[in-house]
Amino acid sequence: MNATTTNVDIAIIGGGIAGLWLLNRLCNDGYNAVLFEQDDLGGAQTIASQGMIHGGIKYALGGALTGASEAIADMPDHWRRCLNGEGDVDLSQAKVLS
Repeated sequence: MNATTTNVDIAIIGGGIAGLWLLNRLCNDGYNAVLFEQDDLGGAQTIASQGMIHGGIKYALGGALTGASEAIADMPDHWRRCLNGEGDVDLSQAKVLS
């Protein structure tokens, strides 16, 4: 077997929605990125989420708004922009099921 060397800027482990999104963003920003997934892309936790996009209210149940809870609260609008082709990832060709 011959060894092959590949130089990349960033290696991403996991091909769920977060890994695929990150790969898209990094490649669009000019990075040489590679993604490793041992099973199906979009499987495991991504498929188990049933496609839900929530506003992060459970992250603010302690009564204190944090940077994380505020960022998550923006996620439904962020996804809508992307689904309209206006976000940081163009999902205008994606089929919305609900």
